[in-house]
Amino acid sequence: MSTTNLNKKHRLFALDLARLMAMLMMMQGHTIDALVQPQLMHLEEFPWNVWQFMRGLTAPIFLIVSGTVHVFAMKRNELGAMSEETRKRRMNWAWIILLCGYMLVFPANRLIDLPFVQPDALAMFFQVNILQLTACTLMAIVWLSTHTYSVRSLGIRSGIIALSIFALAPIVHSIHWFDFLPEFIASFLSAERGSLFPLFPTSGFMFLGVAFGSFLYLLTEEQRSIFMRKYIILLGFMLFIVGVGIYQSTYTIALIMEYLNPGSMILRTGIIIMFIGLCFYLGKFLRPFEDRLVFFSSKSLHIYILHLLLLYGTPWFPSIGRIFNHEASLEVGALTALLIVIITPGLLLLDQYLRSTLFYAHATIKYTLLAMLAYALIV
Repeated sequence: MSTTNLNKKHRLFALDLARLMAMLMMMQGHTIDALVQPQLMHLEEFPWNVWQFMRGLTAPIFLIVSGTVHVFAMKRNELGAMSEETRKRRMNWAWIILLCGYMLVFPANRLIDLPFVQPDALAMFFQVNILQLTACTLMAIVWLSTHTYSVRSLGIRSGIIALSIFALAPIVHSIHWFDFLPEFIASFLSAERGSLFPLFPTSGFMFLGVAFGSFLYLLTEEQRSIFMRKYIILLGFMLFIVGVGIYQSTYTIALIMEYLNPGSMILRTGIIIMFIGLCFYLGKFLRPFEDRLVFFSSKSLHIYILHLLLLYGTPWFPSIGRIFNHEASLEVGALTALLIVIITPGLLLLDQYLRSTLFYAHATIKYTLLAMLAYALIV
């Protein structure tokens, strides 16, 4: 979901900036975690505990911003529901994201090798990462958007769904879904076999983003500006306090594990809202670079996939993250992270240049990649 095409008077640069900063944190976090020797990182001590906590915010920031942008970018038909054109485009994008998520962890070298894949490799293939989560949540939001006929009703329903997902997460994770559901489906509901981003509670952040985006959309441009200047950080702080209160009052309940605590979800949301507010003020100093930064932010999913390819390679060709897994010093890990942060957007700029200067570049790049994938799967 791109903010590039949003009407300039409606787009909030703070959202683009927040998402871009989350992408930067994600790239360095993945690189350092993959390369640096574990004994050099003391995750229970400062500053590594702060680093680890910030890593945990990158996915929620991305999901909340993506949900918010969904509202601003959505075209509506005469009934007020999502237009058919927008619905088809979003659904196509969701299927592409889902396919990318599974192809990055494809468990066999060729399609004909699938019957011989070991159960452990197949279990890793079915684990749900951020791409699968984003795709399925986007599909649900598209369905909701086609069955609501005003931004207000979309926002209210999304908010209710988000809070319900947060509240039900401990119950959902107490059920052993793998006992009676196919592994492909159960992996979306349970972290028991390694899913990093099951639907409960993580998808709630994207629905919460839709609710927040609906609130912002219904404000006039002047009201939105006042809210961003004066009240967004206050709102985030209030949510943080409420989240801490819920967390403290429920953390002793055996069913509610720390990472599933609804209070934890609310306090993280509060931190993210405050972070967006800080990005609003930071954006004032970065206006000269707005167009370029918005471009990179709109390519957030491309950045995610590209940096994983650079770091881990593909199922057919490994890269440094797998070859030198947990072998590097802090200095080497930090330097590699810096290189990936530079190279990844550099590849996007190269792609943009080729598409703008060569008439057939778009089709050539697309069909070349498809041909390479087909060759890898078949030969």
